[in-house]
Amino acid sequence: MSTFTIPQGVQVSLDGSTWYKLSDHNRNPISITYTLIEQTDRMANGTLRKYVVARKFVISVDWKDFPTLDTNLVDYDGNTFAAAWIKAFYEKNYNSPVYIKLMFAQDTGIVDSNNVPVPGIPNSSLYQESKNTSGQIFTAFMTTFTYDVAKRMRGYDYVNLKIEFTEI
Repeated sequence: MSTFTIPQGVQVSLDGSTWYKLSDHNRNPISITYTLIEQTDRMANGTLRKYVVARKFVISVDWKDFPTLDTNLVDYDGNTFAAAWIKAFYEKNYNSPVYIKLMFAQDTGIVDSNNVPVPGIPNSSLYQESKNTSGQIFTAFMTTFTYDVAKRMRGYDYVNLKIEFTEI
């Protein structure tokens, strides 16, 4: 039996101890990519050398038709935050490093010799909720932020929001 992790939720913090859960309401899948910071030099004999200095993770989270009011969220529990809160968080902290915690669901199913889940076998796709697992924590800067109003309502809006975190 093997365990695969699937990014399921996002939390942010300023101090690493107080965490704020970002809503899953109309959220697209979390994108985790990485950027290589490298140095390239041409040697005297004409060969090219590349040195990888660092690998930085880039975590991108975006929502479509995301309500600005916390109480309009489908997963609202008093500790989940919507678009207006995320915008205020970004505007206040865009130039400071923040902590981001990725919560994971776990697939603890049966796998074949290539670590691929086996279809048709009972228990080959057992998922454990992210509430029961610990998250992976990164220190990052908020490098991209877009906030587009998609629909105006009386007292609140629906927005398309994207925030990108680049690991320090």
